[in-house]
Amino acid sequence: MSRLELRKIQLLCTLDWELVSANTEYYTHSYHPYSSKYVPQIPNRIISAFSKKNELVLDNFVGSGTTLVESKLLGRNSIGIDVNPLACLISRVKTSIIDFSTVEEINRFLITLRSDILELRKNTRLVGFESAFSDLTLHGKLNSNLTKWYHPNVIYELYLIINKINTVNDPYAKDFLLVAFSSLLRNVSNTKSGFGNLMINKRPAPKGRIFEKFSLATTRMLRNAKDFSIAAKNSDVTVLNRDSRNISFIDDNSIDLICTHPPYMAAVPYVEYQRLSLWWLGFSLINLEKNLIGGRRSRPDTPQRYFQDMMTVLLEMKRVLRNKKYCCITIGNPTYGGKMWELNLLIKRCAVEMGFTFVKEIRRGKYHSTMGKMKEEFVLILKNE
Repeated sequence: MSRLELRKIQLLCTLDWELVSANTEYYTHSYHPYSSKYVPQIPNRIISAFSKKNELVLDNFVGSGTTLVESKLLGRNSIGIDVNPLACLISRVKTSIIDFSTVEEINRFLITLRSDILELRKNTRLVGFESAFSDLTLHGKLNSNLTKWYHPNVIYELYLIINKINTVNDPYAKDFLLVAFSSLLRNVSNTKSGFGNLMINKRPAPKGRIFEKFSLATTRMLRNAKDFSIAAKNSDVTVLNRDSRNISFIDDNSIDLICTHPPYMAAVPYVEYQRLSLWWLGFSLINLEKNLIGGRRSRPDTPQRYFQDMMTVLLEMKRVLRNKKYCCITIGNPTYGGKMWELNLLIKRCAVEMGFTFVKEIRRGKYHSTMGKMKEEFVLILKNE
């Protein structure tokens, strides 16, 4: 290891990794809630330390696109991979440069949508939301799973909004509006707040002004998109809805840095958390749960499947990473089956067995409980040698 690399690592170790008061919602990072996403300062520091402008960064568990956003801001090209189609949708929108024509189209959309919503409210005041809602369900226009999660007036407005979005011709404007729509689905539902998985509130408060909330979310996103488009560099971003266990479409020795945040085995109910969005956007919950690493959490062989899958992933990561380049993995240690699983040690050991060199482990969460049930998180710095 060169003296320059040693100095970079020493500098990283002197930084405050607790990041308790850090702003984590700047630019497009605030677009959409996403379970267990990591704070953007982590990939920012890693990308700055271990890559150069125009080099290629891979995040093979892209989630909501945090690594890709930071790569774009730092002028690195990037590839993001995720088996979750919702994650890919969010990541594409968060990393795209927005132009004036798209902004104008989205603003026109909000104006016409407002007119449609006011007409809807006028009509349903005459016939009643219950009657209008019954018409939707009787004619098979609505996923029946959604009926217990929303008040009838909420469902009717959401149904009108998503139908209107689906008529938009501009692909980016349409995706942008879908992310704004998805971002409010949980807050306007009858779900108990504060839980990763969905839990019905038996006495939900009435919800209203759904269009106004959607319009506000869209307007905020537009403001942040404009700021991001000014700050972002002219670099390429590719988002692929693929499985990180098989990335044969990426050439050997072609990646300059891997910066990723794998799932926490079975500790986080990723599919349950996103269930409402997946239903409304027409994505398959069954397929995602089946293919997600750490999915099907109720099965007794979950840890074994997780470690076997992660070994396959690590082999692919080593194959695509250039020689003498770095692989940085941020991971926490979950509790499953009444036992804490030291994923940091297990992943580190597997990586070394496959030929990575272990360089450094940075611990965060030591003094502040920032990871919920997982009090600590670990940034593993590995090198392909």
